[in-house]
Amino acid sequence: MEKILVGIDGSEHSKRALAEAIKIGKKFEAEITVVNVFYPTPTPPAHEFSHRILEDAKVVLENEKVKYKLVSVTDTNPSKVIIDMARDRKFDLVVVGSRGTGAAHTLFLGRHCNKISCESPVNVLIVK
Repeated sequence: MEKILVGIDGSEHSKRALAEAIKIGKKFEAEITVVNVFYPTPTPPAHEFSHRILEDAKVVLENEKVKYKLVSVTDTNPSKVIIDMARDRKFDLVVVGSRGTGAAHTLFLGRHCNKISCESPVNVLIVK
């Protein structure tokens, strides 16, 4: 296992997903790519919220001393973004939380984790 994709939205479930991905990543010396998919909304600026989520993840990743990349994507279909990234960038594993934040601009994993788990071309770990 060389590449792990983790979807985060700032929820506690996604933070636990990141922690599990780090555990796995350390065992395999894999690179972890953290992606936040956010809906384009003007108030509050969604890109600023996404930046804060990724900055929080960056602190955790650097403290754990793992190889990582951070990706922020503006899109209205988060599950499709994750599925496409997993396929196109040839990830070995996708890790997502079982539920998201529920906010319109960060709605991500709750209803999307089922779609991701069913349609992903690679294995998916859903973290509760």
